[in-house]
Amino acid sequence: MSNNWEGRQYINLGPKFRIESNNPQVGFNGPGVYDIYGNNSEGDVSLSGMTEGGTWRLYNDRTIEIIGGQNTERGGVDICITGMKGSVLITAMENGDVRILGNNIIMEAKTDIKLKAGQNILLDAGDKIDLVGKEAYCEAPHSYGPNCIATETNMKTFLNQVFSGLAAEDIAMAASAAAGGTGTSSAVSVAKQGISALKGVI
Repeated sequence: MSNNWEGRQYINLGPKFRIESNNPQVGFNGPGVYDIYGNNSEGDVSLSGMTEGGTWRLYNDRTIEIIGGQNTERGGVDICITGMKGSVLITAMENGDVRILGNNIIMEAKTDIKLKAGQNILLDAGDKIDLVGKEAYCEAPHSYGPNCIATETNMKTFLNQVFSGLAAEDIAMAASAAAGGTGTSSAVSVAKQGISALKGVI
């Protein structure tokens, strides 16, 4: 079935700009309802318009700038992007980065937040990092640092190494001397019993 070109209308405003409606050529999401088309001397094209499928599209061969809020009160909303029932996708093709800059960055989700990286994830805080949750798990075969505990197997190995190096007598004597009290032998006995009990749990 051939395209019906009788309903098409367009206005040329010079060699670099035109407006057209009812283009019967079927493209992405159906034929065009209207299109605003422009090009520069280098051949770069910008296009905005609507299709019969209901999609409003904005194409540009080079950079797209969206700037708002010049006269907005401080603390107001300058730019708002809302998806009513579906997803909101932001994709940087090739080797491009996605950068978000602001005084504070707040991410909220009704259910889950998932961070997935092909290689590394770096958390770098100038002050502190707080992790709050009912449960926390770390599954890392290779963990580094003197106090790093990862996986149940690594935890047991780590604790065994700690307790195997403890000198009960030294600990008890130091504690007794610091307290200014006597009864070092009793303290030594208590320390030995406590360490033996902990080893039995591990």
